[in-house]
Amino acid sequence: MSLDAEVVVVGGGVAGAATAAGLARWGHEVILLDRAGFPREKACGEGLMPHGVSALAALGVLDDVLRTQPGRFTGISWQVGEVAAVGRFPGGRAGLGVRRGRVDAALHAACRRDGVDLREGIRVRHLSGEAGDRVVHTDAGPLRCRAVVAADGLHSPIRRQLGLQAPPRGRVRYGARVHVALRHGTPDRDLVEVFSGEVGELYLTPTGPGEVNVALLLERDAARALGAGREDAFWSLVRAFPPVRERLAGATAVSALRVVGPLRQAATTPVADGVLLVGDAAGFLDAITGEGMSLGLAGAALASRVLSSGLRTNRLRAVDLSAYASGLARSSRDQLWLTGLLLWGIRHRTLAQRVVANLARHPDLFGRILAVNTGEASLRSLGPTGLGRVLLG
Repeated sequence: MSLDAEVVVVGGGVAGAATAAGLARWGHEVILLDRAGFPREKACGEGLMPHGVSALAALGVLDDVLRTQPGRFTGISWQVGEVAAVGRFPGGRAGLGVRRGRVDAALHAACRRDGVDLREGIRVRHLSGEAGDRVVHTDAGPLRCRAVVAADGLHSPIRRQLGLQAPPRGRVRYGARVHVALRHGTPDRDLVEVFSGEVGELYLTPTGPGEVNVALLLERDAARALGAGREDAFWSLVRAFPPVRERLAGATAVSALRVVGPLRQAATTPVADGVLLVGDAAGFLDAITGEGMSLGLAGAALASRVLSSGLRTNRLRAVDLSAYASGLARSSRDQLWLTGLLLWGIRHRTLAQRVVANLARHPDLFGRILAVNTGEASLRSLGPTGLGRVLLG
């Protein structure tokens, strides 16, 4: 029986499309499937950190994204109550705030240029077979391939089917977002603005001239009011952040409310025989550091490199692909530790206010923490003295 492609990628979002494009550039025949049609709306903070911008440049799609006039930010501001701090990315680097659908469109265009067979509106039922001879069963018929990339999202059905779902633990959090057009004359800001409050965190990310993504990260109880897509409940929660009320005065919603969660998901391992889990399917801790798309792009680059080597040497068992699992863990270790620390800290409001006050006094330290968060420096580079200054001043 002949192959339909060397690799079938399930999921056409950022991580899946970037992996497909990367594999095609390594010379492999790829089919990219998604059950949705594009462009699509999706709940996302839409902040690309500097290393995510570099990843788009490496894929040759940055110019396409820049033509959509995304927002540009050079750092992060964090406010708890009346206390605020601003940190800038090291080396004058900048991130981009760009609507998720525009990133998808640029990556899909790159896939088509590189010869990827992109098929939309196809639902995957299950996988069968073994390493080197996998079958992807879809509602449009079976597809035979040598390997599968599962980039099928936060609640990945393939992760569950393969028995790779780790048991849930920790806090249950949800995300929600709406885009707004700011009142005429409101100045654009070159920061992602983060506000911590009683109900969770609120993010303002510039996504274009006069446009901002308003995103909430909420505990389960606060998120229940949004279950039916109630925009009045969303704006009621936004109004719980006094500094944001003034910033958004006169703003007009220009997109529908989107809600996603629970956010915390984990895989026991991101590899199986002839299968790699990529992007959110490989696990997701929390969106508090805004790293989702950037981490997905970094994971896609690693996945395409490791899988290409396995395809060329015909070594596609889980043990053969373990370099992907170890590389993914190594590249995200410091960011995940930092995320865990932040999640712990924001539950203790007095401590959070102290940390922000300390960062305001030491903006250079805030910049070094951003370098850790964006993968440009190791946590070790902060040293015990740096962490002490964050916590104790």
